[in-house]
Amino acid sequence: MAWALVLVMVAAVAIMGYAVWNFQKKTAAREAAAQQRFTELLRGQGSAGERPASSPAPAASAPASAPVSHAAPAAAMPPAAAPAAAVTARERFLGQHETLLYLLLKTGLPDHEIFANVSLAAIVALPASGGEREQQVRRLTPYQFDFVVCDKNMHVIAAVDIETAGGADAAGIQQFKADYLKRAGIRLVRVNPVAMPKRDQVRGLVVGGSPAPAAT
Repeated sequence: MAWALVLVMVAAVAIMGYAVWNFQKKTAAREAAAQQRFTELLRGQGSAGERPASSPAPAASAPASAPVSHAAPAAAMPPAAAPAAAVTARERFLGQHETLLYLLLKTGLPDHEIFANVSLAAIVALPASGGEREQQVRRLTPYQFDFVVCDKNMHVIAAVDIETAGGADAAGIQQFKADYLKRAGIRLVRVNPVAMPKRDQVRGLVVGGSPAPAAT
């Protein structure tokens, strides 16, 4: 019995020894494998961080292009044309008859605004937009009035022309302007330069419909 107990104890010690040895062996194997992976990882990082001497140097990168500006280009200025002759200011903006009539209109209609040398295109309503409007503006701009009378709200009251001697062409121009003003509901007043209205006649002539005084 004593021998059997001794054998059992020896067997138990042997088993425990084997278990400890096996555990240590496996632990050592795992540590060796972990060390190997760690070493390979360090080698990999070193090879990635260092370029072999035999490897060709990378090509020089092209210089960065300048940033593209999307700003709108500046409007091109037309070339300055040299004048063919010296240009000077007119001696008078209005002639003698025009100046006299302007002063009569200003004094006779102090509650109105007087404008000189106004085109027909500026006082009649034209199509809002498009090619038709441009055509009308080009057609009517050459036709001028000596004066245009407006109220304080800038509503056109009348157009005033000084009569001039002329042939059929002048008569045709006057009739063309008169027809346009009639269609627009604007009064046209023609003044004889040799029989200018008196200051107290101006209001009735331009606003009230009094006829212009006849030439003597």
